[in-house]
Amino acid sequence: MKIEYPEKKKMTKEMLPQIVERIFAICKTDSNFPLKEKMTGVDDNISKIQANINKQDKLLLQSKQLNKNLIDRLTNLKRSNQELQDKLLEELGSELWKSSKQKFPM
Repeated sequence: MKIEYPEKKKMTKEMLPQIVERIFAICKTDSNFPLKEKMTGVDDNISKIQANINKQDKLLLQSKQLNKNLIDRLTNLKRSNQELQDKLLEELGSELWKSSKQKFPM
């Protein structure tokens, strides 16, 4: 006796938002659906919220770019400051060396 297993049907996995969106689309097209007006209000709220999210994402991206620019400028200023300090110490060291040679000739 041979046992056969039926093939399992592959079901496409959908996310909950996709399912809800499809239900909303069906309800919007039905002219007899009693909550049609509320659904348009929900759609308006969703579009406003999405616009706010897009605006906040844009602002966040701009703030990240500004932060990066400020860090780069700070790094460049620190490097420039270090170079100036090194040059100043070198000049002071050579001046001290010259003055000590004059005081104590060899």
